[in-house]
Amino acid sequence: MENLLAAIDSTIPGEMISSLMKVYRELDEKQSRFQHDFHVSCIEGCGECCLHYVPVLTQAEALVAAYVIIRDKKEDQVLSRLNGSDPDSPVCPFYNKEGGYHCSLYEGRSMVCRLFGFSCSENKEHELVWRSCKWKDGNKEEIASDVLKANRVDVPVMSEYGERLEECSDIEGESIYSAIPKAIWKLKMILEMTENTSA
Repeated sequence: MENLLAAIDSTIPGEMISSLMKVYRELDEKQSRFQHDFHVSCIEGCGECCLHYVPVLTQAEALVAAYVIIRDKKEDQVLSRLNGSDPDSPVCPFYNKEGGYHCSLYEGRSMVCRLFGFSCSENKEHELVWRSCKWKDGNKEEIASDVLKANRVDVPVMSEYGERLEECSDIEGESIYSAIPKAIWKLKMILEMTENTSA
């Protein structure tokens, strides 16, 4: 397990994980600058977005989540959590009231979770539009006005990251309740085969 990504690197799932993790790293850097430049942040201890949304995952997103889960040796804990959660609830099964980020799968969270609140969309004129979540602090109108004037190279744009996600995987989504267990099973099978062929 020590070098999990190297063990699966030459497989299609391994390539999907590597590609999407690269996109996530670039997005994290861009969002960090965006938050700094526009003075945008979440209210400390909020977590409201997790209480009202359960993400649907593409295959690549599920594989990244499974990679983080297996790397951290949390398969049993995660599968138990998913099995013990209500799939009809509006609360994400990975919501953690006590955790700093409120996500027990923070490093492996989905693209939409990463984009929410710290990215822009485009209007019909292809101008940048930033919409704050209703719980965020700060002067929302002023920030939205400043974003409209920003150089789009400096701002994370949802549609662009949607396209980047599509490059990494089939964009068809699946419930987090089924996508993550399937991805864990797939990676564990690949690891088992890798171990058997190297033995």
